[in-house]
Amino acid sequence: MVKPLEMPADEQSLKEALHARIEQLGADRLSLLNRVLLQLEAEELAQSLDAAFDEDRKAGKLSSERVQRVLSQVRAECSYG
Repeated sequence: MVKPLEMPADEQSLKEALHARIEQLGADRLSLLNRVLLQLEAEELAQSLDAAFDEDRKAGKLSSERVQRVLSQVRAECSYG
């Protein structure tokens, strides 16, 4: 069984440890790590958007009527051809 590496608890030491591990990765693992980080960013953005939409719904900014009015306005201003 492989023993997990001990990672430092403080932010700066953790960053340094991660940088050192990243330097040892090959191209295939770097690509995978990049995709993992992109997924984390996407999840954070989705959570932020969900919270913002929830706030807008509570404030009445996203009622069905308002959404339809805005969609109609955008369709009238934009040509799709």
